[in-house]
Amino acid sequence: MKSTIECMPCFVEHALHVAAMLTGDIPSRHEIIKKVFAELSVMELEETPPEMARKIHRIIRDVTGVHDPYLKIKDESTEFALKLLPFLREDIDKAEDKFEAIVRVVIAGNIIDFGADINFKLESAHDRIKEAFTAPLDIENVRVLQKAMDRAENILYLADNCGEAVFDRLLIEPYRDKITLAVRGFPILNDITSRELAHSGLDGLVKEVIDTGDATPGVVLKYCKPEFVKAFNEADLIISKGQGNFETLSDTERPVVFLFRVKCKVLSAMLDKVPMGSLHVIPMNVSE
Repeated sequence: MKSTIECMPCFVEHALHVAAMLTGDIPSRHEIIKKVFAELSVMELEETPPEMARKIHRIIRDVTGVHDPYLKIKDESTEFALKLLPFLREDIDKAEDKFEAIVRVVIAGNIIDFGADINFKLESAHDRIKEAFTAPLDIENVRVLQKAMDRAENILYLADNCGEAVFDRLLIEPYRDKITLAVRGFPILNDITSRELAHSGLDGLVKEVIDTGDATPGVVLKYCKPEFVKAFNEADLIISKGQGNFETLSDTERPVVFLFRVKCKVLSAMLDKVPMGSLHVIPMNVSE
């Protein structure tokens, strides 16, 4: 997914928000914004939005010296999800179609995103997740996902945000012996890295865990380390969580199923004006 002119205000707003979150020093915040505007002035629209986020956060790290701005938020999100998980398991057990219910919860967890929504509050997440049990969803695509996961022998699961990753366990557990779990290589936004695996209950759950070797809030193969690229190219099936992964991989030729909520007006327009917050299962290059 290419960036658009409409993405520009979002980039600036995000940089302002994170700068204010990290420092009250006006000269430092001004320096961050000046450098972000300089990057925007030479940005090619061929780049994906997560690639620009990668540059913005490199600027923020260089100016503030803060390596992981969302560290506290990530841990709070994980704690919140861990407390909620047993209740969601009970709801899934009551569902007529348990796989569909799991997919709904796993996508619903994508609401825990402090990067895409600077005004997001954890307190609102429970109700938003519960709504997913009755929200519109393409059930035919859910069946495509189920058949593809049953059939595949080597699944690469691209995780996204902390908190959300706790709910990913629901979909991972039945297929754990054939899943390689991928996380971000370095801190970026509230995305999960190796540091948060154990806290999220994912450490030791799957056959292998790898990281991208990169700090993009998505997957851009030219930035990823060779081990990740190899796993990406050799997987029978890729499960891609979150909007950032969709934005960076929407033109891939690999067999992938995207699971995410729409949180951006540009993406909504790209998907034929689907509602903001809507749930999506989008298979690409996956045989039925």
